[in-house]
Amino acid sequence: MLDRTKDELGSVGNTEFEWLSLTKIERRFIRLYRLLSEQEQVHLRRMSELLATHPDEPAGN
Repeated sequence: MLDRTKDELGSVGNTEFEWLSLTKIERRFIRLYRLLSEQEQVHLRRMSELLATHPDEPAGN
């Protein structure tokens, strides 16, 4: 995810370019996600994983 920071010198321009290629709603979602507490972020990730799982497939695939 773009939320990760990169320490490599060559990646500074890439990160900026990736940020600009996002839509307005994607940038807003990332900004709001960063405002959540760490516990809220974990909870949101868990909920997202559950919603992204196809009901006919076993969990873990």
